[in-house]
Amino acid sequence: MRRPAVAVLVIAAALAGGCGTSSTVSSGPTPVKCQVSVAAPGMLDAAGGNSSVSVTALPECAWTASTTTAWLTELSPASGQGNGSVSFRVAANDTDSARDGSIVVNDETVRVSQRAACRYTLVPASQTVAAGGGASSITVTTSDAECAWTARADESWISLTETTSGTGSGTISFTASPNAGDERTAAIIVAGQRATVTQSGAAAPPVNCSISIAPASQQFAAGGGTGSIAVNAQGVCEWSARAGVPWVTITSPAGGTGNGTVTFTVAQNTGAARTGTITVANRTFTVTQAAAPCSYSISPQTQNAGASGGTGSVSVTTAAGCAWTASSNAPWLTVTGGATGTGNGTVSFAVAANTGAARTGTLTIATQTFTVTQSTGVAPCSYSISPSSQNVGASASTVTVNVTTAAACAWTATEGVPWITIASGASDTGNGTVNLSIAANTGAARSGTVTIAGESFTVNQAAFVPACSYSISPSSQNVGAGASTVTVNVTTAAACAWTATEGVPWITIASGASDTGNGTVNLSIAANTGGARSGTVTIAGQSFTVNQAAFVPPCTFSIAPSNQNVPAPGGTGTVTVTTASGCTWTASSNAPWLSITSGASGTGNGSVGFSAAANSGGSRTGTLTIAGQTFTVTQAAAAGPSPSLNR
Repeated sequence: MRRPAVAVLVIAAALAGGCGTSSTVSSGPTPVKCQVSVAAPGMLDAAGGNSSVSVTALPECAWTASTTTAWLTELSPASGQGNGSVSFRVAANDTDSARDGSIVVNDETVRVSQRAACRYTLVPASQTVAAGGGASSITVTTSDAECAWTARADESWISLTETTSGTGSGTISFTASPNAGDERTAAIIVAGQRATVTQSGAAAPPVNCSISIAPASQQFAAGGGTGSIAVNAQGVCEWSARAGVPWVTITSPAGGTGNGTVTFTVAQNTGAARTGTITVANRTFTVTQAAAPCSYSISPQTQNAGASGGTGSVSVTTAAGCAWTASSNAPWLTVTGGATGTGNGTVSFAVAANTGAARTGTLTIATQTFTVTQSTGVAPCSYSISPSSQNVGASASTVTVNVTTAAACAWTATEGVPWITIASGASDTGNGTVNLSIAANTGAARSGTVTIAGESFTVNQAAFVPACSYSISPSSQNVGAGASTVTVNVTTAAACAWTATEGVPWITIASGASDTGNGTVNLSIAANTGGARSGTVTIAGQSFTVNQAAFVPPCTFSIAPSNQNVPAPGGTGTVTVTTASGCTWTASSNAPWLSITSGASGTGNGSVGFSAAANSGGSRTGTLTIAGQTFTVTQAAAAGPSPSLNR
């Protein structure tokens, strides 16, 4: 693999030595050579604003940028060549849902995501605490897990004891001081929302109550422990006890009458020295706890530097309250940042150029020793790597990088991101090869670097494109014979495209014939003039079935006869009903002397039997309602003496 590189160097040297001028001939890039990769921006704030995406391409590769997302505008520049950046304007998102858009650079699509507008709810919106004070809490509920908030109290007698800021939903604990006066009100304000806290006024103390506590304070080691407070009071005098900090817990009792003893525990301290209080009968008991012992670690613990010098950094890990310093033990090593610190931190240093033999020096950082080994400066070393970058697919792969330098020049390769590992060639002297293992990508497109012989080698890895699966809901629907519409929901991943196709002429796609990601298909069902039928539509590769009921013509009814005369003594009769086979009907009487004796209801053709009661008066007429038709019965008058006879 080294011979072509040597040949090129020889030819280049011959040309340079034989000519006073030089010229360069270049040819246009091949399609493979002109691959373009685009780095997606992070999640954008709901308020909108300006952002940009980085474009990575070889210097001779031209590209254009565009978008079809309405809330992404003002792309600039819309075209370019080689590496570049495209800025754009993001409109505010005032909805409760996050949203995704896209920007296309040549054939590469990068997703742009924007958070939802943040909304906050406090529960409870108001609460009451006792005059003696105590602990309580409120719950913050947000519309999105990334919605940030801070909390504060607008009165000094309310103390926030734990969380005062957060992201997403959470709980805020607080403590109310004892109230010796009238009822009072304060508010806890979170993201512009107010939760009201009302404290009852103090009750009038018993006459001549004098209460004292002993001791007034106690000290504890970092490991914590238990303690007690003696309360001296008259038998009628009531008192209460509460802890003012979360790391002190009252174990018994929280209150009493007359003399008593309050016991408490102090939790282990993992940080700096701290002081808290316990309030007993409105008297203050002070708890002082020692700081946790400090331990330190640094990473890395060693570093190699070239003869030309350079810079580096070391991470310090320790507890939050632990102080440390950093100093150099060699004149050619200089601490450039982080000479002192507390808790976790970083120390930056510089290595001067070496003009002599290889040398080793140390820094003392947080009591730990950091060692720098610098190579000899007898002959200046220069390095080049080939290639300087490479584009790879989303799946796992390997990449080989060639290092060119003088035979005595040592070099190393160090990883910069966890998904690129050095399989072989982590260090060498003279020309060499570094083999890199690229892990499979399960997310968006990404770029990472490896430092090889002091040069940066960049790997641009394509985004993971998941296999698309689809589901529809519902998978079938029953409809009546009349014209109607049906809606079908499609569920799939955001980047998955799908189509809908008709299977029968009486089902047409009204909207949603194609889409990407979740979507909806609206179907128009034509009226049915025949028997029951079924038809299918193919939606995102799934079959959706429509079962349509048969056409049923409107029912008409006729009766025969339509009337009948009966004698005064009464009698019976029958009426025939004529209609279609599926049509139902009923029969009922509209006169008390007429009764339905059979056929009170039926379907299709049938008959109705009736009877008329005897008539003891004048002639009369009554009706039956049969299948919506009127049947008239006329009954003769009862026989009797002539109207001219006297009784």
